[in-house]
Amino acid sequence: MKTRRRSIAVYGQYGGQPCVGSAFETQSCEPTQGCPTEEGCGERFRCFSGQCISKSLVCNGDSDCEEDGADEDRCEDSESRTSCDIDKPPPNIELTGNGYNALTGQFRNRVINTKSFGGQCRKVFSGDGKDFYRLSGNILSYTFQVKVDNDFNYEFYNSSWSYIKHTSTEHTSSRKRSSFFSSSSSSSHSYTSSFNEIYKKKSYQLLVVQNTVEVAQFINNNPEFLQLAEPFWKELSHLPSLYDYSAYRRLIDRYGTHYLQSGSLGGEYRVLFYVDSGKVKQSDSVDEKTCTSSDFHFLYKSSEQKCKELEEAVKLASGNEKNVLRGVPFVRGGGSGFIAGLSFLQLDNPAGNRRRYSAWAQSVSRLPQVIKQKLTPLYELVKEVPCASVKRLYLKRALEEYLDEFDPCHCRPCQNGGLATVGDTQCQCHCKPYTFGVACEQGVLVGNQAGLWSLSLHCLTFLTGEGTVFPVGKNIVYTCNEGYSLIGDPVARCGENLQWLVGEMYCQRIACVLPELANGIQSQPHKPFYSVGEKVTLSCSGGMSLEGPSSFLCGSSLKWSPEMKNVQCVQKGMWFLCLLKDSCSQASGGLCGDLHGSVPPSQ
Repeated sequence: MKTRRRSIAVYGQYGGQPCVGSAFETQSCEPTQGCPTEEGCGERFRCFSGQCISKSLVCNGDSDCEEDGADEDRCEDSESRTSCDIDKPPPNIELTGNGYNALTGQFRNRVINTKSFGGQCRKVFSGDGKDFYRLSGNILSYTFQVKVDNDFNYEFYNSSWSYIKHTSTEHTSSRKRSSFFSSSSSSSHSYTSSFNEIYKKKSYQLLVVQNTVEVAQFINNNPEFLQLAEPFWKELSHLPSLYDYSAYRRLIDRYGTHYLQSGSLGGEYRVLFYVDSGKVKQSDSVDEKTCTSSDFHFLYKSSEQKCKELEEAVKLASGNEKNVLRGVPFVRGGGSGFIAGLSFLQLDNPAGNRRRYSAWAQSVSRLPQVIKQKLTPLYELVKEVPCASVKRLYLKRALEEYLDEFDPCHCRPCQNGGLATVGDTQCQCHCKPYTFGVACEQGVLVGNQAGLWSLSLHCLTFLTGEGTVFPVGKNIVYTCNEGYSLIGDPVARCGENLQWLVGEMYCQRIACVLPELANGIQSQPHKPFYSVGEKVTLSCSGGMSLEGPSSFLCGSSLKWSPEMKNVQCVQKGMWFLCLLKDSCSQASGGLCGDLHGSVPPSQ
């Protein structure tokens, strides 16, 4: 398949038109060169699609060839065996295999095969549903545990500029790209377009109300043990072995930039309320910081006296005689019929607000979505295809080019110190307090020089130091030492303050390590790490005999089976030959002095 892509010559500037139509055009073709591949799957079973699976999965009663079921096609009744007495997976388990675009905050097509049980019969019990479910072979851990935060999180921002600056910092700390407003979740991405329309005419402040409901938590296996979803595997197989950004960019468009390493199934609720800055300014005595603490609950229950001023200010700024505050809801999970009821709040009816929220929260257990996800770059899943190592490198390179497409350097500067971001193919400005307009050109900038055009520092400033010089906005990638896998976002970004913006990350052990062995014990093979399924054999040197088992297997829990306890080297037999007394001084270790017992008859 030959792929051609239209690139963006000029991004739609403030108020400009977006690019329309598909960016891709494909055409069938015959490849002229490729990578040499071995015929068949060697020791493994080949599905009709060409994907390889373990022979142990053939005729086990499960369709481990995802789309064609070839592994169960020619099984006689005598050789077919049942792996488990239940086949029902947990609700919405297929969502744990989706790809994720960290720049748009959108979930993409499945990259992990969540339908294969891997020949295992692992069960998990749901106390809520009072039922057992069978876990996918790609799931390392799955727990039904309901977590509901009874206290809502309230935040008050004096401008969209403040909100984006705050969320950009949060994105960095939660392993996301700090310079992309839409990188945390789909709700953040959706916020951009609606917000841009509202701020064209007037300066607004933001009241953000949010909460989450968790019903289950999951951890996916390490990438080397994951079975790829068949459509994704086919796409990887058909990627060109020579670098073609259009082809790799199309894969990113379909499957995202990352896959899910872990996360929760549940629901996320966030509502953004736009409050007229001019009307809030009339209430100079309002202390927003105090009233965004746990004491500020007038939206869902009666508020404390010290927050009455903010309540009155919000009512005034809402501009609604019926005391109804309407906002823009971003809801993930739960029944769609409840979303309309979450889009407004009755300022004089906290009990009614809570009832509508509770109705949605109760529906989350039936219709959960993935929230609080931790991500791993998609290129980690490039495997079991021709030229896998080359394609993995090319996909990583394509992701860097993809990041550049969202760089605000494509935008003209915003006026009055506004912050530029890229959404889809358009540039948008986010304005400081008391300024507004498509380019923040209207209003009066408080505490700064009016009419000032902001420069894109990340395009002009360079971080200098010992060794390599990195431009602000440049990414570097961390990796873990052999035997460990990086969990979280491996990318650090050079920030505008000339500091590295590094998200939460850690190295998780994915291999077994030999404990400290007693003197004289040797291991074969001897290496620092052993993969799951590898065996090691212990032996003794110097004519000694091993006491205990000699062969050990690295299990999936990263523990040795059997345990390496009380393994030691002992002398062979019960009797030892004592050297003559005048020869002891020439023997190492004082052999005669260490002997005990009687001397056996000479032989």
